[in-house]
Amino acid sequence: MDKNLETLLKYQEIDIKLRRKLDSLERSDAKKKMDVARTEFNNAKKSVGDSEAAAGKTIKDIEEVSLKIKEYSQKLGELVLIVENAESDDDLTGFVEELEALKSKVVALEKKLADLKATGEGLVKDYRNANTIGHKMLDQYNSAKAEYNTLLKESEPEINLLKKQLKDLESQIDADTMRKYKSITAENKYPAFVEVHIGDGGICSCRGCGLQLSQKNTSILNENGICTCETCRRVIFKR
Repeated sequence: MDKNLETLLKYQEIDIKLRRKLDSLERSDAKKKMDVARTEFNNAKKSVGDSEAAAGKTIKDIEEVSLKIKEYSQKLGELVLIVENAESDDDLTGFVEELEALKSKVVALEKKLADLKATGEGLVKDYRNANTIGHKMLDQYNSAKAEYNTLLKESEPEINLLKKQLKDLESQIDADTMRKYKSITAENKYPAFVEVHIGDGGICSCRGCGLQLSQKNTSILNENGICTCETCRRVIFKR
């Protein structure tokens, strides 16, 4: 076997071992707890922000309605005085209708004000609940992160050793082969270099995707000892 390929296969073996170690950390309960707590914290943070924005608008609406009620109430008082001081029915022409219309507007505004206040109370409750959940999730995240950091610290010696071995081996592999390997693994295809599978009747197939090689690819493999799978792009070699 070509020495360059032999070195690459050693590199691949260590790289897969490193991937598995890192994946095990990502799949750990501590990491899952961190992810859940982070998501819930962000949801709670958004709820707090939404509640604050909605509360700000509600407060503004309450102020506007309160001012309108004050304005209408003042006008209503003026109309009441006019009606009470009228000396004849002729003097009341149009005022009674205006008075009743204004009363209806005030009643409607008072109902709207009551609804706005109820909405405001609900928003305050939502804000407090979201704030409480946010603090709880932050505590859970920090606890899970401490647990994860402990796992990471325990794994660091092995991870650093594997990374050093990869660095040492990479310097012994030609640049084109390394680029090809990293291009394939960038698509999360492990292993990237696979030995050909020879089945009944000498039929060759890729051990990566399991599909049969074309006649052309089989010829290239037999002639050069190596080829690229036309389906998954993995490098197939023959010992």
